Amino acid sequence: MVASRDRRSFIARGLAGLTALAGAQPLHAAFSPLTSDLDKLLGMKLPEPLISLLPGEVFEGASFIRKLLAMEAEAKALRLPKSLLSRGEGGIPLDPDRLYELALPRLVALIDRSEFRKLGFADRAGELLSLLHRTQHVTPEGYSLAPRSEATALAAPMFFNDQPATERLKLPTLAQPDTQPEPLPAPLPNPLPNPLPNPLPSPLQGPITVSRTLQFDALSDEYASLFRAAQIRAQHRETAEWHLTMLRASKARYAGVAERTGVPWYFVATVHGLEASFNFRAHLHNGDFPLQRRTRQVPAGRPTRWLPPSDWESSAIDALRIMGFAGAQDWSVPRILHRLEAFNGFGYRRMGRTSPYLWSFTTAYDRGKYVADGKFSASAISQQCGGAVMLKLLAEAGDIAFA
Repeated sequence: MVASRDRRSFIARGLAGLTALAGAQPLHAAFSPLTSDLDKLLGMKLPEPLISLLPGEVFEGASFIRKLLAMEAEAKALRLPKSLLSRGEGGIPLDPDRLYELALPRLVALIDRSEFRKLGFADRAGELLSLLHRTQHVTPEGYSLAPRSEATALAAPMFFNDQPATERLKLPTLAQPDTQPEPLPAPLPNPLPNPLPNPLPSPLQGPITVSRTLQFDALSDEYASLFRAAQIRAQHRETAEWHLTMLRASKARYAGVAERTGVPWYFVATVHGLEASFNFRAHLHNGDFPLQRRTRQVPAGRPTRWLPPSDWESSAIDALRIMGFAGAQDWSVPRILHRLEAFNGFGYRRMGRTSPYLWSFTTAYDRGKYVADGKFSASAISQQCGGAVMLKLLAEAGDIAFA
């Protein structure tokens, strides 16, 4: 009998070619039950024996792809302007192991095309992006809900096993908004500069040793060494370059938040990519949608006072404050990487593994990922671009000046 993982890969490869034909199909019909969704997406009726073999992710993926393609057709019909963030047209291979990486740029582009023109359309694209985000964003360890100093924020994090595991591709039940807006913090007097320490590139040689300590002083050299040596894998280079385009295109929005918090714009941008998949219609805290309501996932109920219509910038400022990042000092590469890893959780480090939150897409990461709260899979591979990659791309392009 074929192993479950091999069966999934075989089916995904077999369906990928058929799915590519879907771009030519009419996409304005109402969405039907999942089996019919898959039939329509592929342009053929699947035999019952094959349907019985398909994993649930295939049906979820088929429904998701049909919605994405329908929105792209609608954007064309509405004559929404093109976006420099657009990548790819037509069908998407029905491969659960690549869906996030392939669909992310297209959804972000839909939001970019409509956010200031067709708000209802932008919200629907943002909702779909939030569902996609949840297929990848699983935090191995959490943190307390109260605003914290950086010292408290970087202490050993708490597990939040009382939070239910996220269900893939399903909308959460969101709390009702409060009635009073939370005042914004006053701008900090001296926003921090961009320069980072200048690491010289050198390739990784031999196996990677990951220290199990959590203390920054003991990890600084490890972070610096990995940042110097890790190279972006060739199969991810195109997606990584899209991330650079996104970071540059949205710099003004990130810089506006940076001026109010003292957090460098490129750190805000990196957190936005990791925690919300660059969704400007969702909260920076964790990608929860919509902005008009407070967050549901950890940290839940943020911002504590929130009056719609609510803007992304105000939510982002609240997120950076409760994360303990606002007003922090030392924005060197090692310190940035430690802050990111601490925020996401040290679950990978405790196992002696590099965290995909930092190193996905690079030679410093191969596989292994938390797929649900407290559930680790040694075979799962992250489809998200790691935070270190975003920093390296900006540095290589000269957008961040090395000291």
